Amino acid sequence: MTHSNLSVSDEDLLRFLRKHPALSCSLFADCERDIREVTTIIEPVLKAHKRCQVTSFYIQAVSIGRTAFLTTNLASEDSTNDIYVTSAASSWLIGRSSGCAVALGDRSASRRHAVIGHHPHDGFFIADVGSRNGTWVNRKRLSVRQRRILNDGDLLQLGNIRIEFFVVNRSLSDLNSDHVPVYLATSPIGE
Repeated sequence: MTHSNLSVSDEDLLRFLRKHPALSCSLFADCERDIREVTTIIEPVLKAHKRCQVTSFYIQAVSIGRTAFLTTNLASEDSTNDIYVTSAASSWLIGRSSGCAVALGDRSASRRHAVIGHHPHDGFFIADVGSRNGTWVNRKRLSVRQRRILNDGDLLQLGNIRIEFFVVNRSLSDLNSDHVPVYLATSPIGE
């Protein structure tokens, strides 16, 4: 594949992979160096802002094999184009503190507001870590330290910030089959 033959989406894919070399290495390892498999994971990441229906902010959780990470537009002045990518991990602190994996710029959010975690068998979850103004999932408030499994399309609210939550999930067995699930839509927003 020569550089001049790349389409715009291929250019976006390459730009993303170059911008995140450590993540790219993990993805290529989990996808057995198959660029088509990596593309099926990164393409929804690059288009996440187009899925927003309720608010312009999103957090998209990505799980593939041994790698899990979050992408969001919350850390950007321009909430539609710039994508912030967390480090690969199993949990990410969200709050106003600059030390959080996802830093929120709204005073209604606590310095350490909530945590999003990933369990290989249960998927992604959120828990309030003692925030002042609460953490809500689909308009239902969580009690402190209560874990709530997250589904594609859930509406989160941290303080006054409303965020749509999306999931891209691929298991190692999916990578070795012809079945290619990209989005796991399991609940509509607001339910």
